[in-house]
Amino acid sequence: MMLDIAPVGVLNLNKKVSKGLVPVPPEPIFGGYANSRGEVFLFGADLAYRVNFKNKTIQQRARLNPGAQARYDTTEAGEPFEYCNASFRRLSAEQILEICSSGSFSVGARAIN
Repeated sequence: MMLDIAPVGVLNLNKKVSKGLVPVPPEPIFGGYANSRGEVFLFGADLAYRVNFKNKTIQQRARLNPGAQARYDTTEAGEPFEYCNASFRRLSAEQILEICSSGSFSVGARAIN
């Protein structure tokens, strides 16, 4: 959990229901990263969220494991890092704010791995 630091941004969320969209309490965002496939993940208080920009949805994911989190924590914002032969890039505060201010996202099916 990253609750000992202030959130970088706030993600506005909606939940799809049979009669449209229902607002969900906004989620404070504490950081994020992109993988080599261009997928973007944001860190909430307890979960990570995979962002789908095309459909304006997010999907809940498990947070980074301790080893990957340690690499993330020692990497400067905007810089790349490696973990288990995979490449990642830590998002800068500006990039996170841009994502958070791009509009509301719908919460997709829960897919925590």
